[in-house]
Amino acid sequence: MLKGDIYLVDFGKSKDSFSFGKIRPVIIYQTDKLNYAVDEDIYDYFIVIPLSTQNDIVTKEFRINIKARDGLKEDSFAVVNSLCFLHKKYLKQKLSSLAQSEIIQIDNALKNLFDMD
Repeated sequence: MLKGDIYLVDFGKSKDSFSFGKIRPVIIYQTDKLNYAVDEDIYDYFIVIPLSTQNDIVTKEFRINIKARDGLKEDSFAVVNSLCFLHKKYLKQKLSSLAQSEIIQIDNALKNLFDMD
């Protein structure tokens, strides 16, 4: 498992407006050192960025277009401003991986999100 891999995740049923409440793809977005620790059962959590097929004019600067490929069946947006922490038990299956250019776009959006320019 590597930074930029796209996995299907079961977020379960939505209990409030802050829950995703369905099965959706996410991007694994943490250092590969932590990913290795998860693979080796040393650590149990991932930082992920959810994908959505819906664009949003209000948060447009934090949504990166991800084209359909492999197991990702629809064009989607990486919702960078919805970065979240997730236990590995919710990961279902690998769908695809991002290109390095897409990872750079997300890196830049995260810098913008946290005012780290």
